[in-house]
Amino acid sequence: MESDLLFALVQKQEWKEYSASGKLNTPDLKEKGYLIVYEGKNTEKAANTLFPEEQDLFMLIIDPLRIQHPIKKEKTEYGEELHILGSISIDAVIDRILIKRNKKGNFSIGIKHFD
Repeated sequence: MESDLLFALVQKQEWKEYSASGKLNTPDLKEKGYLIVYEGKNTEKAANTLFPEEQDLFMLIIDPLRIQHPIKKEKTEYGEELHILGSISIDAVIDRILIKRNKKGNFSIGIKHFD
């Protein structure tokens, strides 16, 4: 995996459930068999496309070195999403940031990659 960090978008209530259980058992994992995460360049567009009704979200920052399952890329209308083929431990989440819509009604997430 060439990404230094991966990002997941979750509702605040979902985060409470995941934190209590110790695993990211998202609805996508339960329904599709994989957890959806993003590289930095696709996170903002994914938030605005997939969560049109949410006013705020948690952006989870995930260390890919702590993931023990295969990861596959899939092209989408907002770039690419990554599918983790299994549940991951909450220990893989190294931080979470509450993101809110700006005055224009969009999520604005500026993730920069530095070598």
